[in-house]
Amino acid sequence: MLARRGLVDDASITAYLHPEAQRLPDPFALRDMDRAVARIRKAIDAGERICVYGDYDTDGVCATAILTDALRRLGADATFLLPSRQGDGYGLSNRAVDAMRADGVQLIVTVDNGISAHAEIAYAASLGVDTVVTDHHRCHETLPEADAIVCASREDQPDSLNCLCGASVAMLLAAALGAEIGRYLPVAALATMADVVPLGAVNRTIVRKGLPLVAGQPALAALLEAAGVREVTGESTLSFILAPRINAAGRMGDATRAVRLLLTGDDAERREIATELESENVRRRAEEQRILHEAEAQITETEPHILVLRGENWNTGVIGIVASRLAERYHCPAMLFSEVNGVLIGSGRSVPAIDLFALLTRHKTLFTRFGGHRLAAGATLLPARFDALREALDRDIGEQYPEGVPVEPIRYEDTLALSDLTFAFAKELTMLSPFGEENRMPLFRVEGTLSGMRVIGRDGMHLGARLSDAGTEIRLVAFGMGERYAQWSVLTRAQALVSVELGSYLGRPELSIRAEALRAPIEDDAQAAVSACIRAIRFKTALPDERTLSALPKISETEIRETYRRLLPRLQQGVAPDCLDARECAAMLPLLEIGVLRFENGMFFTQTVQEKKQIRKALLYPVLCLE
Repeated sequence: MLARRGLVDDASITAYLHPEAQRLPDPFALRDMDRAVARIRKAIDAGERICVYGDYDTDGVCATAILTDALRRLGADATFLLPSRQGDGYGLSNRAVDAMRADGVQLIVTVDNGISAHAEIAYAASLGVDTVVTDHHRCHETLPEADAIVCASREDQPDSLNCLCGASVAMLLAAALGAEIGRYLPVAALATMADVVPLGAVNRTIVRKGLPLVAGQPALAALLEAAGVREVTGESTLSFILAPRINAAGRMGDATRAVRLLLTGDDAERREIATELESENVRRRAEEQRILHEAEAQITETEPHILVLRGENWNTGVIGIVASRLAERYHCPAMLFSEVNGVLIGSGRSVPAIDLFALLTRHKTLFTRFGGHRLAAGATLLPARFDALREALDRDIGEQYPEGVPVEPIRYEDTLALSDLTFAFAKELTMLSPFGEENRMPLFRVEGTLSGMRVIGRDGMHLGARLSDAGTEIRLVAFGMGERYAQWSVLTRAQALVSVELGSYLGRPELSIRAEALRAPIEDDAQAAVSACIRAIRFKTALPDERTLSALPKISETEIRETYRRLLPRLQQGVAPDCLDARECAAMLPLLEIGVLRFENGMFFTQTVQEKKQIRKALLYPVLCLE
């Protein structure tokens, strides 16, 4: 596994397995750090009022708290300001500049934003207010005219720093100013996981160093207590427990509450804010389901190139989460917009095949502002330009991928017996953590008898089951797969791609497996042949070559008819190929070809036909050597 990750020499293996032993990078390796420090030091010495201008997501909140606290400890007259998701949208605005100037601010230091705020920084300068930018988002063709620009994505600095999140950039600025940054490591670790930045060498070090400190960080401990979580079980606690609750502050109201939580020294205030954010997170989940339902009602295509949707009263703090759900479900980019104060504020998520930031850049003249990453972006535009944007993005992706956006294959490490998944093996795998972007949790293919499939979780979003084989039985959980219950519950024997996790169940230590995919047992070459045939039929191209087709089982016309009759109740609701064995899949192909079945959203469905169809007319008939 290490060799597959390019780790073959002792030094690289040691650094990868023990990132906590590595030193944090030199802050001055970041371009313009010296200029940023000089300008901020000048402000501190002169008693100038400094405002840390942040963002409303977890990364922006953490970055704001880190730098504000560091500046105050260094004797600065420091305040902070965050935009409102619902009212302002992402980034610096002239209105925010006016508010800071009215508060006597003479120096703005942006965190987790600012790299695209050319006009706003120029406006601040015209009022006599200087700006230092710290950011990590993608740079545009030109940089704003700020006093200093410390941005992790700049190309004119070491590549190892390009993956830092906004909070880590703020933490390194605090270090460059002379602050003791050990206190900020758990908060930076949280932001690193929440912002889904690549877990390269530097970020692995930040997370591994910060994780043991999370439970002792007062604000984070208060959030864990409010959530009913008794221990930090790993980086998943950061991603799935703490980050959603910090995010809930800005998604459902004022993100300033989350900054106050991280800054306050009052235990009672911490508990009060943590309890409030727990309630907000519950409300956020309900809002998310409402918007998801309304968004899906607008979708008319079965396999869209991109989803660009707008709705009435869609909470701009939640549309990004819904966009992520839609992108995953429909295997294409998704952008959702909601109108606020006469403009459309949107949030988008993409799939690995498509660089969303680059796609939006091609149509930058349509936007009032935009910014982001390859897989996530935000944008603001006038309502009159919405249709033009939707048409342009759909055209671009349709021209690039006429047969649909490619789905990334799920890669796994090895095929193992269920009995190979032991406590000792799971413990050894933790040395490869933290897991996340570009350091995915290792997956293994296992096979067994599936039993006890049920919907679990507060919102019924997950599935639980037992997988057993040759005397070994392990609890299986499939997070976010609740909607696949009808498909997967019919499986008796299954192949699964799983990660191995150590945890506890009903107060006892337990080994469990987390399923990323389930399918009926079928050989890989037969699965590939089925997929190739479906593509050829749907897009009216030539059938796969003889070698590919030879992987399909030979079946008779009688078996096709009997299989169709047996599966008919399920086909009316839709059946995924993954839930059929090789012979069942082969039976579906000629029926799809002659139009008895249709294939949409990754499933076979029955469809009404106006005339009698003959199986023998299918081109696949002689290929499958039917009677």
